[in-house]
Amino acid sequence: MSTMRVTTRVRRDDQAVVTEARGYELVMDQSKKNGGLENTLKPMEVLLAALGGCITMVAKGQAALKGVDIREISLNIEGEYDSDGFSAIAIRANVASSSSKEAIEEFLHHVESVCPVSNSLKAHISMEVVLE
Repeated sequence: MSTMRVTTRVRRDDQAVVTEARGYELVMDQSKKNGGLENTLKPMEVLLAALGGCITMVAKGQAALKGVDIREISLNIEGEYDSDGFSAIAIRANVASSSSKEAIEEFLHHVESVCPVSNSLKAHISMEVVLE
């Protein structure tokens, strides 16, 4: 098992949140009704994007290993959420392939089941916040 680290901070000029990892930055903002400028992705959108990115990367990486032709893949992801988080996520895949529909469906179910982001969303994860 390895450890992944990110840092977050609030920008003083516009109150957006900047996340940094391995020298890369991701900026997130709140909706206007919550005081944000709404000029970048919201954290819940980033979570859906991480899920879509992971599923797409796993699919592209495992297609040849599983004998499935994936020429192109795109996902449309929709999440139902409230202040407690997501209650449901629907993923609709568009795949250009010469493989059968049944083979693609089976493959996509496999991909979702081994995607680390998907598995993290379905898991009960220990979490704590500590003041330093």
